[in-house]
Amino acid sequence: MYALARSARILFALMPLAFACTAPSYAVNASAFITGTVTSNGVPVPNVTVTASGNNLTAKTKTDAKGHFSFPPLPVGTYDVAAQQGDLRGIVRVDLPSGGVSVPLAIGKLSEIAHVSVNQAQSLTLHGSGSDVILNSTDLTQLPLNNSFTEMETQLPGAAQGANGVVHMNGDHGVINYMIDGVPLPQELNRDIGSELNINNLSFLDLIEGAYPAQYGLKFGSVFNMSSRAGIGPAGFDGYAEFGSYTDAQSTIGYHAPLPGGGGYDVALSGLTTTRGLDPPEFNSPHNDASELGQFARFTLPEGNNNFTNITFFNSHDTFQIPNDIQYGEPAGTDDSETQADTFLAVQFQHAIGDTGSFTWGPAFNQSRIQDYGDPHDDWIYGENLNETPPPFGNGGTSTDCANAFTIAPTNPLAFPTMCGISLADTRTELDYVMQGDYTQVFGNHTVAAGVSYDFSRVLKYYAVTLQPDNFLSPIETPSTPDAPFTVIDNSPNLGNTYQSYLQDSWRMSSLWEADYGMRYDFFTIKSTDFGEGFGAFSPRLKITRFFGKRASLYAYIGRFFEPFSFENVSPGAAYLLNLPLQRTEAQFDLKPERDTQLELGGHVPVGAGDLGFRVWQKNANDLIDDTEVGVTLLHQDINYVLGRLSQEALNYTVPLSLNSRAYLAIAHVISLNSGCETQLLAPCFGQPTGFTPADHEQRYTVNGGVVFNHPSGGWFSADAYYGSGLSSAFCPADTPGYCKETPHTIFNVEDGIPMSQHAALTLDIQNLLNDRYYVTLLNAQGNHFAAPREFDIGVRFK
Repeated sequence: MYALARSARILFALMPLAFACTAPSYAVNASAFITGTVTSNGVPVPNVTVTASGNNLTAKTKTDAKGHFSFPPLPVGTYDVAAQQGDLRGIVRVDLPSGGVSVPLAIGKLSEIAHVSVNQAQSLTLHGSGSDVILNSTDLTQLPLNNSFTEMETQLPGAAQGANGVVHMNGDHGVINYMIDGVPLPQELNRDIGSELNINNLSFLDLIEGAYPAQYGLKFGSVFNMSSRAGIGPAGFDGYAEFGSYTDAQSTIGYHAPLPGGGGYDVALSGLTTTRGLDPPEFNSPHNDASELGQFARFTLPEGNNNFTNITFFNSHDTFQIPNDIQYGEPAGTDDSETQADTFLAVQFQHAIGDTGSFTWGPAFNQSRIQDYGDPHDDWIYGENLNETPPPFGNGGTSTDCANAFTIAPTNPLAFPTMCGISLADTRTELDYVMQGDYTQVFGNHTVAAGVSYDFSRVLKYYAVTLQPDNFLSPIETPSTPDAPFTVIDNSPNLGNTYQSYLQDSWRMSSLWEADYGMRYDFFTIKSTDFGEGFGAFSPRLKITRFFGKRASLYAYIGRFFEPFSFENVSPGAAYLLNLPLQRTEAQFDLKPERDTQLELGGHVPVGAGDLGFRVWQKNANDLIDDTEVGVTLLHQDINYVLGRLSQEALNYTVPLSLNSRAYLAIAHVISLNSGCETQLLAPCFGQPTGFTPADHEQRYTVNGGVVFNHPSGGWFSADAYYGSGLSSAFCPADTPGYCKETPHTIFNVEDGIPMSQHAALTLDIQNLLNDRYYVTLLNAQGNHFAAPREFDIGVRFK
């Protein structure tokens, strides 16, 4: 406590309040400052009213005697910044990332001033990491993303595509911090297919990939600061309808309108059906129907003086058939399936403190429910057939003996029940009740921020894992009934409490130097029938930035991270039964939070009209968290490794083009290593190697790039490309030099938007233009999964 008090005194001592006011660098709660200067013929204009309209709100401020203006922190997103004095007027459209933006706003006669757009490379702040990304509504709707949140994620720097909609960012195992309208999205369930997020409910993405300030905690693959749907301008409808390969049909229709006093609202409905919902284990796609229904609403209610209340709601219900592996013995009639239902509601009150600060607070609620429906009879037949399948897809054995199957595949501790038959039926429900508050204020050259958050989580689970053993006695077998099936039941609820707090300061020491430093404290508890644990940690962070003009910077960063494990965990009693016969005694609950130290060097360099960001970092992890699959079921469980070593070298180039078009290219080299599996709860480390080995989600090389060309007529053409060197695989022979990665792949997608009128366009899409039929995962801990072939879609988009 003495050390904490001393650190706090030092931190506050560095926050003098008597400096001349300068442009603040960032705010919190997924909000930031818009600042700038209004000029007329190059001369600053004082006492002019300036408005910022976007994200369903309109904020107002006035210029000072030098023509400078500053809004209180506004949610990240796209804004029209306008000023008018008599018959002089100016307007600029800007993208506001979490690092803030400075706007030069020239006013002139209405006949001489046109609507000007500031491109993303110009809006991109030099205060972020070297591979941060901004995507506005143009990118989200006009890049060839197939209206898929997962496709969007794979176009981000350092993204590695996993199976069934899972994306691994920057060498981590899938821990991504999603923030929606300033509120972190709770993610306590071990979701291994699909996503609770719908790209059609978003209008803006501010991606933070590194050099995390103290504001961000708990998940560090990357931070997605997202603004939900919001309209700019008069009331109107927008949406799309599309039909294509695999009888894919999807649509969204929305309506937005302003409210008196500077607020607004946006509501939308969406739906999707397809016969190829997941990545199947074989070339074809049998038993793979999927559907999605979604509802969305956002209301921003003004309260005067730049105060407002934001209410965000979304609800979705997804269904998935689990693809059958007919080629390798699974009966064609096997009918495993899963449903997912997600509801999120957040209410945030923002109170402006003049033009230089704000206080934001409010509650949030999240409910997620996943249900799996097994087919025990056919699942058991599949388990026996899989055991007979020759390499590389089976285990290579000829016996259905469970212990023998395990000795053949010792690197997968849960493989032995798979070979003998395993079926899962479960219902998992996550309930989160969140309250948070954030404060930010400019004091001279300092931008001070602080925040607290509390999340009460309940994970209600019912697992029924039915095993068809062979040649060993199950807990309910007798010598007269060997090999009888038995079901392991786990219905013990898990209760969690998570506390977060942070204090940080951004100190602009001079025009050349800036220091960002802070401290956060995280603490969580988890309790169930068989166990109760609690963990906490302080996490200091420091970043020093050197600026070289307005377009170049270099920074060095060091930070400590604290990452809790998932609150959805199998109880020790159930884990003991699932691990028979290899584990004869019940293990203790031994999961631990991950604790990391990250060192990072990066910056920005102007290259032509564009920005070249670069980043080199290494993260040393203690008690590294990964997850493992329970047999071939859809149930995943967190595990720990003693150590982890993650590193990356990344380049990210973005260049603005005319008419708010842009092009981008990102290259990343990632290493993600684990050492010394230490978990005994569900996945005992029998036969695990003790040295550093590549993680199953490691992809060494990733390249992605794309372009959006907007036409004066209102149409567009877009294309993107993705190269991945492949994830870890056991496919290669034992004497293969280096580490085996399967399978390398190159994907091209294109879209043409053909204008039909001023407000509508016909869209033509081709996904996987070269028809690269690669394995997303092959003999990987995630199983075997084929990527989709070439797909064609035609649709209409209107606004």
